[in-house]
Amino acid sequence: MNLSGGYLPGGLMMGGKLHRSFGFKAVTGALELTLGEAVSAQGTHPARVTAVLLEALDFLGDNGPPDPSKVWGLSVGDRQFLMRRLGVHMDDRPVWLSPSCGSCGEMFDVPVRHSLLPVKEAGEGYPEKIVETSMGRLKIRVPTGADQEAIASTPHEEEALRCLLHRIARREGNDGVMDSARLSEEEIAHMEMVVEAMSPEVASHVITHCPSCEGVNRVPVSPYVCMEKPGGQLFEEIHLLAFWYHWSEQSILELPRSRRKIYLQMIDRSRGLYSGSQFLKLG
Repeated sequence: MNLSGGYLPGGLMMGGKLHRSFGFKAVTGALELTLGEAVSAQGTHPARVTAVLLEALDFLGDNGPPDPSKVWGLSVGDRQFLMRRLGVHMDDRPVWLSPSCGSCGEMFDVPVRHSLLPVKEAGEGYPEKIVETSMGRLKIRVPTGADQEAIASTPHEEEALRCLLHRIARREGNDGVMDSARLSEEEIAHMEMVVEAMSPEVASHVITHCPSCEGVNRVPVSPYVCMEKPGGQLFEEIHLLAFWYHWSEQSILELPRSRRKIYLQMIDRSRGLYSGSQFLKLG
C-alpha cells in the first residue's frame, strides 16, 4: 500500500467524470503542528475534519490542490477513508483498544492495524440515483462533507434527517425545492437503503472474542484516530532537539518525522536511554 496516496473508494464527480486520486503531504513537524491546531480549533466535528484534510492533502481528485469546494464535495465515506488513511500515513503501527466484554464485563485488549481494515467501494450508480416515490421520480445523491457541516448543529435526529433529505434529493429534471414532509416513512427508509448501497464505507467495527469468556464482541473502531492523538509530545521533541543541537524551531519543524525520530533516538543513546531493539524499530 502506498501510504502517501492512492485512490478514493468513491471519488469526486467533476466535469462529468469521476476523479479518484489523492495524495498527502510528507509528514513533517510543521504539518503535525498545523494539524494539531486544526483539530483543536472551534467548530463542529465535520468542520474540523474539513480543516484537517485541507492541511494534510497535497492533491485531490484531478491532481489539483485540495480547495474547500473539493473537500466539502467529498462523500462522507470518502472523508472517513481519507481520515483513516491520514492516520496510517502518520503512523501505521497497531493501535491497542481496551473494550469491556458485553457478556462478562471484563476488559481486554485488542490490537488493530488501521491499514488492514476493509473498505467498501462505491456501489452502482454512485454518486446519484433515481428513485420512484409518491411525489414522482426523485434524484438522490450520497451525502457530502458540506451536508454534514450543514446539519451538524441540528439538535434532533428526525429534524436532521429531514434537513439532509431536503439537501440531497431533487425532483428529476427539476432543481426546485422538494418537500420531504410529503414522503412516507417507508419511502424514506427505501431512500436510505439506496444511498447506503451507493456510498463508499470504511469499517467502523471489528469482531473479536473475549479471552475470559469467549463471548463475541463488536468493538467500535474510529476512522478519526489521527485527531485523537495528543500534540504535546511534538513540543517536547522540539525542546529536546533545540537543547541538544541548538537548531531553530523552524529547522526542526521542517525535518521529516522519520529523521526527527532518528535524531531523538541518538540523543537517548547519548543519555543512556537507548535500547537496540527499539532503535531498529522506530523511525
